[in-house]
Amino acid sequence: MNAAAFTAALNTVEQDHQLVLDKVQALKELVSRLLAPEDLDAPRVLKRLRELDAFFATQLANHMDEEETTLFPLLEQYPSEGPALTARLRREHDEIRRQLAAFNNSLGVALDLRDGLPRAVLRDLLVDGWELWELLDRHAHAETEGVRQCLLHYFRDDVHPGPRSQTVPQSP
Repeated sequence: MNAAAFTAALNTVEQDHQLVLDKVQALKELVSRLLAPEDLDAPRVLKRLRELDAFFATQLANHMDEEETTLFPLLEQYPSEGPALTARLRREHDEIRRQLAAFNNSLGVALDLRDGLPRAVLRDLLVDGWELWELLDRHAHAETEGVRQCLLHYFRDDVHPGPRSQTVPQSP
């Protein structure tokens, strides 16, 4: 493993994840407002959801593409867990893309109706938004944990090229 490549991948993950997590938190807060339709300022909430949807469709999509070209090949290099972890993260990216499309569709219906949203439309938007939030949250944690495991593996191999000694010093 090349330290420069690993550092570049870590910087990509760290910078992008902070931005994505901020947007995910905003998504959670907005979707939670759908739980109380009687107090809902629908035009305002829908406008913010549309902005988040645009972010997810562009910047999040670019982030996932970048991870797939920089981070995933790096993670795949770890013989024991790397290939399985990368395969799982790729499946999660596919699932996130599907859920983004479902959220976009539900939001589109709500935007077409604007005011007086039927409960079924609110329910679909709530469910699709909440599922998207959960997926993104779980995925970010899985990626971070995967990078952490690879770092531990990298430094363990670097510092201790052989098996780690488990012997305890004996007292005299």
